[in-house]
Amino acid sequence: MEAQVLCQPLLISAMAIILVHVLKRFLGPKPPRHPPGPWKLPVIGSMHHLVNVLPHRALRDLAGVHGPLMMLQLGETPLVVVSSREMARQVLKTNDANFATRPKLLTGEIVLYRWADILFSPSGEYWRKLRQLCASEVLSPKRVLTFRHIREQEMASQVERIRAAGPTTPVDLSAMFYSLAISIVSRASFGNKQRNADEYLKAMKTGVSLASGFTIPDLFPTWRPVLAAVTGMRRTLEDVHKTVDSTLEAVIEERESVRDEKARSGNKAAAAAEEAENLVDLLIGLQERGSSGFHLNRDSIKAIIFDMFTAGTGTLASSLDWGMSELMANERVMSKLQGEIRAAFRGKAAVTEADIQAADLPYLKLVIKDTLRLHPPVPLLVPRESIEECEIEGYKIPARSRVIVNAWAIGRDPKYWDDADEFKPERFEGNTMDFMGSSYEYIPFGAGRRMCPGISYGLPVLDMALVQLLYHFNWSLQEGVNEVDMTEAPGLGVRRKSPLLLCAAPFVPETGVQIKEPCTIS
Repeated sequence: MEAQVLCQPLLISAMAIILVHVLKRFLGPKPPRHPPGPWKLPVIGSMHHLVNVLPHRALRDLAGVHGPLMMLQLGETPLVVVSSREMARQVLKTNDANFATRPKLLTGEIVLYRWADILFSPSGEYWRKLRQLCASEVLSPKRVLTFRHIREQEMASQVERIRAAGPTTPVDLSAMFYSLAISIVSRASFGNKQRNADEYLKAMKTGVSLASGFTIPDLFPTWRPVLAAVTGMRRTLEDVHKTVDSTLEAVIEERESVRDEKARSGNKAAAAAEEAENLVDLLIGLQERGSSGFHLNRDSIKAIIFDMFTAGTGTLASSLDWGMSELMANERVMSKLQGEIRAAFRGKAAVTEADIQAADLPYLKLVIKDTLRLHPPVPLLVPRESIEECEIEGYKIPARSRVIVNAWAIGRDPKYWDDADEFKPERFEGNTMDFMGSSYEYIPFGAGRRMCPGISYGLPVLDMALVQLLYHFNWSLQEGVNEVDMTEAPGLGVRRKSPLLLCAAPFVPETGVQIKEPCTIS
């Protein structure tokens, strides 16, 4: 009897609790409907899905299961992944203003003077003025044209190095493209190669590798100070900053000294105009004169130069590397492009950038377009961050969610592309699709407010390099190698895993003679 008396209140209490939970579920406010995503673990969330994989491919495969608008939980950080043309338009156009800022990553804080550069600067008045300044002055078509002689000279030097190697010695084109990009950007930015160039380049690579947003301290913002110290990331970034800052400070001081000397010896305005031949000179001049009410301080100048250097080297070299790889793997396309180039410049001993622009070369443009479709310079576009909560296709995107657009996956989606994984430049023939951000199935440089501002800076190098290599040489694989290895290296930049080693038989324009000798592995 006593047991019955005790059980009855317990049973009533349990039923009351269950009733309250049921009423709360049906009558209370519904939890927000977030985009679907893969299963999560405590603390780390979805991080285990991205371990020891190629991120752009792994995220494409996960999107195939969970949909083109997908949410992962990486530590404390919600990560929204966009993998379709329609969702990309929603993020990069419809809701562009809400996704126009950047997450405040540790690399930007330490290396880039508290996010003072173009790439990582948060949305706001400073960033708008900085972008406007770069579009009108630093990266304007007129400014890019002034670097023409640098591109021509550096490419001519590489052509001579290839000739000197002879037709039997394999040429490491991967290393050559990186050297070419470094030389062009160094001269355009600094005026010459710096004394501690190797140390600077090493620091730059380290800084870029830690700026992905996928590092442990960046995924746990609450614990960032502790985790940055424990993992050693803060110390590494401080060392990178020290090298970068001392190098750029030395460059600025040198250019200021040259400008002062010129000014003392004659007309200051004429001297300034004469000296404005590299980006450091230009930025110093803009700082002295002021521009549209926007004052450039010294840290801003150094941050802009760092951006220009990093954006103009690795991505440019990678695009050239993949372009030549695709041409070597597709004999039909190589033959057609080489025929167009040699017909346009028949008999010329040297080809200038002016010659290339005058010749137009429509098939070259198609080849570059399909190269950038298959191998976008940044496969996962630089992360954005939502400023406020918003809704996309009925899903709630929380404020301060990190957002990544998988440009690589969209560019290979069979919904938008026939034979999506094949290199077929003709697919762009007769249509108006371009990479300027209006075709959301094709966004190798992004779109919207945060679109890459340096397109006009890199394209002339792609044109020049491919024309010179295909005009002056006939290319072949090494003896014993039957196909081009197209394996991708781990990392967010998606470089080739192995160097592109090819043999170059010189082609004499006047006679069309090709020097033929076996190409062997040295």
